Amino acid sequence: MRKLIIGATALLAGCATQAVPHQPVVASASPPDKVEVYHHAGMSYSVDAGGEGRFKAGDEERIFPVSREEYERFRTLLQPYRQAGLLCDEPGGYRWEPGYFLWRENGVETRRRFESHCYTDAYKAADDNADRVYYDLRDMADERRAPPPVLPAPDRLALTSLYWGRVTEEWSVPRGGEARWTKGDEIRTFAVSDADFDRLRDLFRPYEGVRFECQRIITDGPYGQVTWSQEGHEDQQLKWDAGCVTGDAADVFRRWDEAVVLLKALRDGG
Repeated sequence: MRKLIIGATALLAGCATQAVPHQPVVASASPPDKVEVYHHAGMSYSVDAGGEGRFKAGDEERIFPVSREEYERFRTLLQPYRQAGLLCDEPGGYRWEPGYFLWRENGVETRRRFESHCYTDAYKAADDNADRVYYDLRDMADERRAPPPVLPAPDRLALTSLYWGRVTEEWSVPRGGEARWTKGDEIRTFAVSDADFDRLRDLFRPYEGVRFECQRIITDGPYGQVTWSQEGHEDQQLKWDAGCVTGDAADVFRRWDEAVVLLKALRDGG
């Protein structure tokens, strides 16, 4: 055994005399600390210490900047749920799919059960902080979200009318070439020039890169969208709803009507 120890010591001493290349230590980058409230696949919101807020409602997710102080405030508001989550005390038990609260700190995530759609007095009192987080982040998402980027040179415009999820009429217009009009089973094509396309684009140019918001008063009405497309870029859209009565709704409707008059004239050779 003594010979083995002496031999091992000599071997180590020999290795120590050789140059050992420097091996840099690479620190593993962990994601920023975060708090999140998840109701279901169509409703969730979060803020992180890296300066990003997210608010998802339906198919739309809004991303917006937040300060470190705001992150700390939301984390403090959610802290009462860190121990046991937020549970419903209705007799008969909870009937819905639960969500969760999430805290991420130093790369480690902690989740607690969140049971919403509960209406007892005790639950409403306990839910106060969660409600404040929801309303504050919803308002911040509306106020701070970045406008969509303007496409540098759109090469196609589409005007689409819908009702209850079904396309009722659509105009698809390239920048020079063959345009297409569809309504039900009827399809017609017609030629458009670069100048025709530019006239159509000019009608909606004030809304390029602008988010259109309005308060819908009348429900179950027609709605639609203007879509700008360009090869190699993500489509941009201006969405409208016939039930809108606020914001620039009247201006959008006027421009839409003028665009349809222009397109009908081009289609019918007028």
